[in-house]
Amino acid sequence: MSGHRNEKNSYEIKIMDEDDQNIENGEKSIPKEIETPVKNGESEKKATECSEAEKYLDQLQRLQAEFLNYKRRVEKERLELSILFKSELVGSLLPVIDDFERMFDHSDDEHNELLKGTKLIYQKLIDILKEQGLKAIDAKGQKFDPRIHEAVLIESSEKGEDGIVAEEWRKGYFFSEKLLRPAQVKVLKSKQVKEN
Repeated sequence: MSGHRNEKNSYEIKIMDEDDQNIENGEKSIPKEIETPVKNGESEKKATECSEAEKYLDQLQRLQAEFLNYKRRVEKERLELSILFKSELVGSLLPVIDDFERMFDHSDDEHNELLKGTKLIYQKLIDILKEQGLKAIDAKGQKFDPRIHEAVLIESSEKGEDGIVAEEWRKGYFFSEKLLRPAQVKVLKSKQVKEN
């Protein structure tokens, strides 16, 4: 046996670009496919490297997507917590607002400077809370809605009005589109005479 090893060669196909083309008769020839011998190990190595690169790129893209989702989720949770804390604070201020309104309802002296100053302070407080998302529920004269009204008293009505809010005893409020406190109301119920 001779000392020659039998190596199998594979061929890589390349297309020659314009700089490598042979010029025949003063004209450029059309690129021709040429075959160059390449060892099996090199092509397998290139394929493995490409496969690993694609795998790493896929992992990177997945990590980027997960991170973006994480950022969105954390921002959403932060916003929800902020609204929750604000609503608790605003909810604890509602009895103070009720006290101001009762004081204004029972004061007769419109020329009292102290009362005027108190009304200005009250209005500033209401404006700040409205900017934060507080909205009063308009109840009087509206159809009774158990989701936003709390019926404290039901009164018979001969006018045929049924389920209409006659009086508002305590204001209800929304905060950031969610019910903070239902309105306490008196509701009219029509008298219906049943004839036999």
